[in-house]
Amino acid sequence: MIHGSVVHDPTGSWDTKAPLDRDAHTALATAVLHWDQHTAPAPAPADVEQTALLLSGYLDRLARELHAALETLPHGQLPVRDHVAAEIALSQVRRWLDGPSGAFQGEPLAQAQSAARLVDTLHHAVDRTLGAHPPTAT
Repeated sequence: MIHGSVVHDPTGSWDTKAPLDRDAHTALATAVLHWDQHTAPAPAPADVEQTALLLSGYLDRLARELHAALETLPHGQLPVRDHVAAEIALSQVRRWLDGPSGAFQGEPLAQAQSAARLVDTLHHAVDRTLGAHPPTAT
């Protein structure tokens, strides 16, 4: 049996260099949103919980990327409505991840679908924010 190890990373920077696999996580989020416990059986509860954990890790990393993009953006470069939307998306993700009882209280399928919706929300915010960055010289 293979066991994981605990990583002590107080700065939260050990995974910042790893590329985000957006396509895979988008496909996973789309699949999760199509799980319906009333019309077809959802995957086993353990699989649903594992999927929610995977999406929550991706959300955390994506939120850090969005926050960094907002920090480096020149003032006034992003329209106010897009900046406010990005800040709201970040607060939703932080509230979901850092909730008082944890993100995984309640029905596992509902939690996984909530994470999938947040992935979509953050993707839109990241796209708008990165699109507003001035082009870099090559």
